[in-house]
This record gives sequence, structure tokens and C-alpha cells, in this order.
Amino acid sequence: AEHIERVLEDWCTRTEALLELGEGNRKESDEVGPDTELEYWRNRMAKFNSITEQLKSKECKLVLGVAMAGRSKAHRNWKAIDMKVTDAANESKDNVKYLTTLEKSLEPMYTGSPQTVLDGLPALLNNIKMMHTIARYYNTPERMTTLFYKVTNQMITNCKAYIAVGGNLWNQDKPALLENLKLAVKLEERYKEEYRLTRERLQTQPKGKQFDFDIEKIFGKFELFTKRLNKLVDMFTTIHQFSTLAEHTHIDGLEEMIQNFFKITDDFKRKPYDLLDYTKNQFDRDFLEFNVNIHDLEMALQGFINSSFENITSTEHALNLLRQFQSILQRETLKQDLDDKYMVIFQNYGLDLDAVQKIYEKHKHSPSLPRNAPPVAGDIMWSRQLLRRIEEPMRKFAANEAIMRTKESKRTVKTYNTVAKA
Repeated sequence: AEHIERVLEDWCTRTEALLELGEGNRKESDEVGPDTELEYWRNRMAKFNSITEQLKSKECKLVLGVAMAGRSKAHRNWKAIDMKVTDAANESKDNVKYLTTLEKSLEPMYTGSPQTVLDGLPALLNNIKMMHTIARYYNTPERMTTLFYKVTNQMITNCKAYIAVGGNLWNQDKPALLENLKLAVKLEERYKEEYRLTRERLQTQPKGKQFDFDIEKIFGKFELFTKRLNKLVDMFTTIHQFSTLAEHTHIDGLEEMIQNFFKITDDFKRKPYDLLDYTKNQFDRDFLEFNVNIHDLEMALQGFINSSFENITSTEHALNLLRQFQSILQRETLKQDLDDKYMVIFQNYGLDLDAVQKIYEKHKHSPSLPRNAPPVAGDIMWSRQLLRRIEEPMRKFAANEAIMRTKESKRTVKTYNTVAKA
């Protein structure tokens, strides 16, 4: 009997240790995905199933029978533990049952792209909502928050892998990289939106279970990651826009600015950290410095553009130069400056028209003709030369809707028509 007592005490000790080894004792990385939830509960279920099976064996039945007959203290303890084992087995079985229903909607995070994850969000949120409503054990705020937290982890992992699949970010094709960065930002926005919509739909049924979970814990990391992505979008957009300058070294004076730009980007490239590691704050300081340097470069470019237009007398020449700059300058601040230049050239063209009109009116009866030119043919050549001076610029101005909408354009067009018909 004493031996039986010791055996049963040993069972009590070991089974209690297993029962106490609950969720709080789980040793997991902060980055793990939702598959670890199912894995944990499957393992736990297997352990309790194993205990239940062992208890059905002849040896166990003998130990428990003898202990019960002797009304031992160990048997009383075992009865309490046995009930806990039954509860724990039921809990793990129920949790496995409902977590398994999520497997299909979680799969895109492991095998797909951010786009397939995004497309599956309504179904995923609906399945989690169903599980939260029906599951008997898993529907606590703590467990649901943990599940969502791990879903967020896996989305971030998926986005990082998708963005980095083309290799080092600096060496990737910039338009394709920017598209991938923006897609990851879009996923975060849609994820939060689907969560909000699900929560609001539940609020219309106040008696049902609600999504009262820790929002900060669920979305905090993704928000930080998205902040980093938005900064990278800004930075690589700038780099892409300025790198078009490098293809236009034929514009005198741009060479030095292009070299300056490459120096700014090369300095950033040498930074030792992973650009997608949003936990490294050094990036934010370097990004700030990058923007200050780019701003200085923009100011220098603006000065260069202004000085390029200062000595131009012909409207045609000014428009050609403007077209060259427009093809290489895609920065909003510089685009605005070029739009302003367009307006100045148009105003100067108005003065040009007035001058042509005066020349025509003054000399139309006796224009200065080339030597030996027949009078009629000479008159036609002279008037065509004047028309050419105003015709080509007007064709370009007419294609610019913004200019054609202004009040001044109506007077200028009227003058042009008068001169052209004459």
C-alpha cells in the first residue's frame, strides 16, 4: 500500500507540473505568427490525451483501485487533479477544433504575397469573429489579442520578405520597389479597416460577444513598420526623381549637382542597418539629414533654373529650355516653379505679339525685302517670317490647359488671331 501511495503521489506531482505549465510559461520569440497558437494547443492536447489513455491501462486502474480502497490522502489529491486534467483536455481539444478552422484563411500569410493576404482579409476577420462567438475557451480578450498580435507579426514578416525578394533595396528597380512598399502600406490600412468594420458590426448586436481587445498591442508594431515604409517611399521617390537628372548631363551646369546628388545617396547606402528594420531609430536621424541635403540641392537647382532663363530673349528658346527641364524634374516644388515660369514666358509672349503686330502695321505696305526679291513674293516671305515667330510658341501654349484657363490668355489669343489673320 505504501508503494502504491508513493506511485500515486508521483503521478500527482508530475501531472500538476504539466497543468501548471500553462500559457504564461510559453517561451516564444516576439515575432512568431499565428501558427504557433495551433501548434501549442495541439501539443497540449496530445499530452492530456496521452494521460487519459494511460489511465485506462490495467496498471493504472490497479493503482487507483488500491488507493481508493485505502482512502489514502494521495487518492483524494488525485481526484481533484483528475478533474483538472479532464477540463484541460477539453479546453485544448476545443481550442484545436476552432483554431483549425482558421488554417485556410491564415495560409496566404505564409505562402502568398501581401496582395493575396489583402484579398483574404474579409474572410479572415469573419472566421476569427465566428470563432470568438462560438469557442468555449479561446474567446477571452487575452487569447484573442494574442492571436491578432501574431497575425500582425506574420503580415509584417510576409511584407518584409516580399519587398526584399528583389535583393538589396538600393539595387532594385525603383518603380517596382515603390509599388511593393505602397502595397505593404495598403495592407496595413485595409487590415485596420476590416477590423474596425467587424467591430462595428458586432456593436449593432450589444448582447453578442464584442471585439474588446487591446488595439495598441494588435496594431502598434504594424503602425511603426508602416511609418518606416512611408519614409522609404518618400526617400526612394526622391532618389528615382533625381536619378533622371543623371541622364541629362548635356544641360550645361547640371554636372556638379548630379555629382552632389550621388554623394548624398552614396552616404546613405553605406549605413550598416537593414532599411526594413523599423526598430532601428538611427534610420530616422539619417532620413532627416538626407531630406535636409535634398532640400539644399533643390534650392541650388531652383537657382540654376532661374539663371538659365535670365538671358533668354526668344519665346521659342525659352519654351525649349522649359521642356527640357520638365522632362527631368519631377519634384513637386520644382514642378511648381516650372509652372510659374510657363506663365512668365506666356506673358512675355503677349508682349512679343504686341511687338509683331506693331511691326506688321508699320511696315505692311513697304516691308524691308531681301535684295532682288519680287515685290509680291517678298511681301509674302516677310509676313510668313513674322507668322513663324508667333505660330510655334502659340501651338505649345494652346496645349497647356492651365494657361488657357487664365484671363490673360483670352486677350493674348485674341491678339494672336488678329495678327495671324492679317
